[in-house]
Amino acid sequence: MRIFLATVAVLFSTLAYSQDGKVYDAKYLSAKPMYPPGIDSCRRFYFAHFNGFDSVLYKVVTQGDTAKYIRIYFSFVIDKYGFVSDAHFEKIASTQYAKSATARMLKYFSAKEYYNKLIKDMLQKMPSWKPALLYGVPVDCKMNDYFQFRVGAIPPDN
Repeated sequence: MRIFLATVAVLFSTLAYSQDGKVYDAKYLSAKPMYPPGIDSCRRFYFAHFNGFDSVLYKVVTQGDTAKYIRIYFSFVIDKYGFVSDAHFEKIASTQYAKSATARMLKYFSAKEYYNKLIKDMLQKMPSWKPALLYGVPVDCKMNDYFQFRVGAIPPDN
């Protein structure tokens, strides 16, 4: 009987825990949200729907940051139904190597509102995701992501 009551208590606390309006960070969840077509398709979606490449490229080239990878960082929330909301532009940074874990923030990008609008427009077009799970229950989850492109005339030899 005690085991049954403990199981029921855990079940009800889990349901109440997931419906409390909290937004969990994806990096701390064991069952992270998934883009159904896959991560490569997600990156292709970013490239196809981001309308600010020309302004980013213009600023980067005029500042002399060539032969580098430029990363555009942003965050968004995937709700418990899998829909994307609350998109925010974070920063634009550069790195020497494509797989580098760190990147140097480019401080000459001051038009945060402009890039925030571009990120929101891009993510509004995004199809739904599989939501994150906490104890088997879908929850709202914050994602931090980026996409990068190389600026330079000659691609590096690998």
